[in-house]
Amino acid sequence: MLLFKKLGIAGGSLFTFGIIIGYAFFPPFLHSQIKKGIQLVEGSDMREMWTVVPFPVDFRIYLFNVTNANEIQGGAKPIVKEVGPFFYDEWKEKVDLVDREEDDTVEYCNKATFIFNQAKSAPGLTEDVVLVFPHAMILGMILATVREKPAIVGLAAKAVDSIFHKPSSVFVTATAREILWTGLPVDCSVKDFAGSAVCGIIREDDSGFLKDGENYKFALFGAKNGTVVPDRIRVKRGKANYLEVGIVTEFKGLPKLTNWPEEGECNTFNGTDSTIFHPFLYQDEDVVSFAPDLCRSLGARYQRPSKFKGLKTNRYTASLGDMSTDPALKCFCPTPETCLGKGLYDIFACVKAPIVCSLPHFYDTDPLYLTQVEGLHPNEEEHQIFIDFEPMLGAPLSARKRLQFNMFIFPVDKFKLMKNFPTALMPLFWVEEGLELADEYMKPIKLVFTMLKIVGIMKWLMMTAGIGLGGGAGFLFYKSTTSPQKLDITKVSPKTIQNTAGDEKKWPTSVSTIQGNNAPPSVEA
Repeated sequence: MLLFKKLGIAGGSLFTFGIIIGYAFFPPFLHSQIKKGIQLVEGSDMREMWTVVPFPVDFRIYLFNVTNANEIQGGAKPIVKEVGPFFYDEWKEKVDLVDREEDDTVEYCNKATFIFNQAKSAPGLTEDVVLVFPHAMILGMILATVREKPAIVGLAAKAVDSIFHKPSSVFVTATAREILWTGLPVDCSVKDFAGSAVCGIIREDDSGFLKDGENYKFALFGAKNGTVVPDRIRVKRGKANYLEVGIVTEFKGLPKLTNWPEEGECNTFNGTDSTIFHPFLYQDEDVVSFAPDLCRSLGARYQRPSKFKGLKTNRYTASLGDMSTDPALKCFCPTPETCLGKGLYDIFACVKAPIVCSLPHFYDTDPLYLTQVEGLHPNEEEHQIFIDFEPMLGAPLSARKRLQFNMFIFPVDKFKLMKNFPTALMPLFWVEEGLELADEYMKPIKLVFTMLKIVGIMKWLMMTAGIGLGGGAGFLFYKSTTSPQKLDITKVSPKTIQNTAGDEKKWPTSVSTIQGNNAPPSVEA
């Protein structure tokens, strides 16, 4: 076989193999493995990691210490100082899982356990630090009564005097541990009508309180630590359609919420349970998740490309929106006639407490609220919600979910402790749930991209070599077809030949080749 044919066959084969491996075989194979690996089916690695997160999530709490509590009671603007972070290792798991094959879903309850991490908290900060802090239960009782049943505010004031033993202020001096975990006392042994009425309501649903014999204690997070949340969530497993993995289909056994007005989409479940997302995310696709504690879904939008530990990621950011201007959020307004300003979200309909959420330090919030309090310093780096996604795997590699909890304060004539209060949105505390995937869990992700690089290098080497060999074959073929044709002539000279008799016979020196048409050829010696 000619050389140019051999080179052409070799070059064509290499180029074809490069195309097949680099485009036709490996990408579809990788995609199929990713789609299969994301499924929440029993026995899969993803199901195991999704059920019990094998590492703690970073949970930071920042409390606002009130530095002028006495002056506030006289009408002064609140001055606060942030204390934190109090760092906790948050261990998350899903319990009581039930699969349903007919609609490809799994149902579960959530459980979280918080363990204080002294080393990662602010330098020198312990849970024994003493703070002046708004008594959230006293404020909550009065403000909820003013909102729902203003005619019985006087009765609520008597209940406060009863179960809290006639407090002198709505601000309490206590340790961070008491405020967050071990609780402030609520005396339900009282016999008066007002106090007994409030304690009766507590006994009907005491899931938010810590039991203390016949009495209770109130803490911001104490009742949630190591406790199974009874509200069950049902999500898609992604076996039938990988794009639906983690999508919430039911909450508390219902296909939609009932907290908000029927008009609008506020009661609709949108997105996943926030612990898993489908792979192959695109920049123009919002990342949406349902937050049970807020009774709503939140969407994060693509902001810019980013990097985490050498891997290219896409950064998504989220906000609480503006219910005063966005028609889609109007159904979150406290009443049809009243809407909060930009960046605020009233969760009274969700938790039955007069809590207003915002981003920390009123970041990305109507500037009006920032003027009502001193000591807040919003900035993007510390207070924005963001997630860095690896888009092909749909994996959040780094994230910061931040939320601040506030209460409106204002003068309440029938409650002497708040009679001369200023009007302000009072910050209580804010939390940050953070994630930075450790190297141990980055290795399998990086391995995927290492394989992609190797296959990519092989693909281009084979295709380049194929093109090179093909080019060489073409050159040789062109050269063979364009070279001039040469005639090889062998010169014959007279030689002396010895015959068998020893006589010498010489070749003729001339040969006549012109003969008549009918004459036979002849040679003369």
